[in-house]
Amino acid sequence: MLNFTLRSAALALVLAVPLAAEAREMRVSSFEPAQGFYSSKVLQAWIDQVNPQLTGGTSFRLYPGSILGAPPAQAELVKAGVADVALVVPTYTPGLFPMSGVVEVPGLVETSAEGTAILNALADDGALEAEYADYKVLAVFTTPGYRFLMSGEGVATPADLGGLKLRTPSPFGSELLAMLGASGVAIPAPQVYENLERGVVSGAVWVMDAYRTFRLDEVAPAITSLRFTASPMAILMNKAAWDSLPEADRAALEAATGRVMAEWIAGVVDATDAEIEASFRAAGKVKFIDLDAAAVAEWQAVLAPAAEAWVAGQADPAAAQGALDTARAVAGN
Repeated sequence: MLNFTLRSAALALVLAVPLAAEAREMRVSSFEPAQGFYSSKVLQAWIDQVNPQLTGGTSFRLYPGSILGAPPAQAELVKAGVADVALVVPTYTPGLFPMSGVVEVPGLVETSAEGTAILNALADDGALEAEYADYKVLAVFTTPGYRFLMSGEGVATPADLGGLKLRTPSPFGSELLAMLGASGVAIPAPQVYENLERGVVSGAVWVMDAYRTFRLDEVAPAITSLRFTASPMAILMNKAAWDSLPEADRAALEAATGRVMAEWIAGVVDATDAEIEASFRAAGKVKFIDLDAAAVAEWQAVLAPAAEAWVAGQADPAAAQGALDTARAVAGN
């Protein structure tokens, strides 16, 4: 009887130890390939930073290349628990994150630091609370201002866009292109190269990191340096996954997320944007169309109705006007 009791106690101890220290892998989804900018320079870099600080066997692991789901599905993947964390472009899912889209209004954002300051001011004011209620927000930030990445000789004036089709970042991006006489075509990031190569579109409204990641210099060798709109970005976590973490892990993550994480990302984004531009300029194989003040003013005049159009297009115009007013104050407009 004693031997049986001892054996039972030993077995119980053996079974209890793995349960107490059970490893938990947190799946981090990225629609970019592993070598892509946000996958490698942001998500994986952040994972490498936080994993050593976590206890109890918890760790984050990157699932790049849309392994867990397509680019527009990232927010839903997190909400459903298919991914624990994901890189989300809020404008890929129209209507779900309306106030985040204020940074698309032309004239507000040239750098990621500027756009990130706007979104975090809105977050501090509670203006983003409703749209992210289903998530634990790890960071909200923006791209730098989007440029025109064009095939052929490129564009220097709004008239040059007349009748052209361009890859658009969002429905509102299509509205902006319509103001300029062009048409927007929604194309997932990994398919932009093919559509440019086949002539389905004549250009893409995008950023330099995507230009390099997707080798667009091969099919769109002309860049107009006007930064006329930007896209909001977010890193979101499943609420249940967050709540399941040990208290010590949540404390460590709180210190490495929020505005701290957003501002770190913005710094990486802007530094990389400048580095990529300098690299392409030095190589001399890409044509940069740099606009003087008079040329920029011509674009701005055509896009002047954009702010009013953005407010009018929101389900809650009063809230949208408040978000726009905050954005303008932060931007110094």
